[in-house]
Amino acid sequence: MEFINLNGKIPADEWFRLIIPIMREGYQLKICPKGRSMIPFLVGGRDEAVLSIPGDDYKFEKNDIVLYKIDSGIHVLHRICRVNKKGIYTLGDSQTYIEGPFARENFIAVADYIIRKDRKLDNSNHKYIFCVKIWRLLRPFRPLIIKTYFAISRKMKRICFK
Repeated sequence: MEFINLNGKIPADEWFRLIIPIMREGYQLKICPKGRSMIPFLVGGRDEAVLSIPGDDYKFEKNDIVLYKIDSGIHVLHRICRVNKKGIYTLGDSQTYIEGPFARENFIAVADYIIRKDRKLDNSNHKYIFCVKIWRLLRPFRPLIIKTYFAISRKMKRICFK
């Protein structure tokens, strides 16, 4: 499989208009997302997501990482946390607020896998999914856990790399 890699400063609407037709021909798109909404499973600026266009018969499922566009025009990469008759609901891994429901038409691409520290992780990896499920249970405590993690990380960097 060949990859298209766009880590430049092109506005998302512009490059999606050009890239989507190419992806529909069977190509995957590898992106390095920005932001912290998917920490700890997808770290912005370090990890990568390999995306493809889902077919018309694709069944979106809980734990899928999806790229979608919200009403404000922003493109978001989050995990599906629920699918029901009303639509598809998403949740960033570091967030506590569930977004949705979204219609299928909002979704542009689905992550076939993520690349984290040179390892491919997808929904067929049982250890990965086990960790995702445990993390989902910890949803009310995520802000405290992440805040503590970053505080410790900053202290360690000051101590070890001064």
